[in-house]
Amino acid sequence: MLIFSYRLLQVIFYPIILFIGLIRIFGKKENYLSFKQKIFSIQNYKQISEHDYLIHFASIGELNSIKFLIDSLDNSKVVLSCSTLSSFEMSKKKYPNLFCIFLPLDFFWNVNIFLSKTNFKKILWIDSEIWPNWLLISNKKNLKNILVNGRISDNSYAKWSNYPKLCKIIGEQYKLIFAQSKKDQKNISDIFGRLVYFYGNLKFDVETNIPKTKKQIVCFASIHLSEYDKVFSIIKGLDSNEIFEVVIIPRHIQYFKNLNEKINSENLEKITIHNKFGDSMSIFERSKIVFMGGSLIKHGGQNPLEPLSCGCFILTGSFNKNFEEIYLDLEKLSLCKIMDSDNLGSISNEINNLVKANFYNTNEIEDFINTNKNSLKNITEMIEKC
Repeated sequence: MLIFSYRLLQVIFYPIILFIGLIRIFGKKENYLSFKQKIFSIQNYKQISEHDYLIHFASIGELNSIKFLIDSLDNSKVVLSCSTLSSFEMSKKKYPNLFCIFLPLDFFWNVNIFLSKTNFKKILWIDSEIWPNWLLISNKKNLKNILVNGRISDNSYAKWSNYPKLCKIIGEQYKLIFAQSKKDQKNISDIFGRLVYFYGNLKFDVETNIPKTKKQIVCFASIHLSEYDKVFSIIKGLDSNEIFEVVIIPRHIQYFKNLNEKINSENLEKITIHNKFGDSMSIFERSKIVFMGGSLIKHGGQNPLEPLSCGCFILTGSFNKNFEEIYLDLEKLSLCKIMDSDNLGSISNEINNLVKANFYNTNEIEDFINTNKNSLKNITEMIEKC
């Protein structure tokens, strides 16, 4: 009954969704290609019809985490699918030899059209992608759905808990489920009432590149628009005599102008805004300290593993639940410090102290990353065998 209601609502609201799609084109959040592929399931089926694996990721964060899967599976059998323009453009740059498409939205007629014209054997859903019609229809057609690096936020857990019958139906559609943390393993298992595996987080698939020396550069990475004022308060408390440069990497580069205007109005010096899309690693390699954004507001934090792999000391605010286990493990190894998001002065003081300190823990960083990365091979072995 729930699935029937879901599909009925899709039919009723379809004209509204069409209209919203057109508005998004004019707002440059969609283009003609994404619109026709997502709304009407119009694809170049000749290019993708004979592949075995469809790997779906929603955005750039998930794209960065699937490198391990792509490297481990037979590339000639893989097609990538995404949901956003930025992730589509980035996937073409990172994997020019792979086909990437916009996944048709979860309308039951869209899914039927797509699956009737392709011959995929397995669909890998990355992170928290749960599309009921895709799961139900593909499972009926004997495709194997696999949730990889699965996670469920506390808010989503509370919401899904209200629909136990629907959760049971959805959980049964997956052949395998791999969680990205022990907490997610327990929560997903509770929600779906089934076996969930944990062999590590795909985001650990990073290569360490730690320079022998670094300048006194402080980076504020993945900073959200609603964090700008707080970040500038922290910057004002820094000792400019000790710091060579402060670099800000905005989470969304379309707000570059907002940042620039803020810097000019505050008359702040030694600040650079990095607005080169997808090139944060070049900044991390130069930086001594990186403060991870999304943690001064109730967003849940950002992934610290890329700056860590470059030998940066990591700071985060207290709102870091999306990567809580990683941050706690790093703090135990003295590779990170979790700060009080409401005490901006203490963050400034901590950065001032760290700038003067010598803390190059190369061996600890390499051991931490490699230990977690080595267990990931279990995931691809099970995917290939199932």
